[in-house]
Amino acid sequence: MSRNCDEALANLYAYLDREMDEVSAEEIRAHLAECGGCDRPFDFERRLREVIRTKLDEDVPEEIIARIRAAIATEAQA
Repeated sequence: MSRNCDEALANLYAYLDREMDEVSAEEIRAHLAECGGCDRPFDFERRLREVIRTKLDEDVPEEIIARIRAAIATEAQA
């Protein structure tokens, strides 16, 4: 594993969450295009996030949404 691999993996979540500047993101994209070792962990985490996002996209009963909103409003007033 190279220094570039260490840096790419250290920034895995910031990259996937789009929490880095475009220059840094482009450096990671370039590294992933060339590195066969880093693409597996990045792909795994990306796919895991897609599964989680899909599961979270299911309909939530309006009663639960109302209770969450009420709890947030109560917390904001405290």
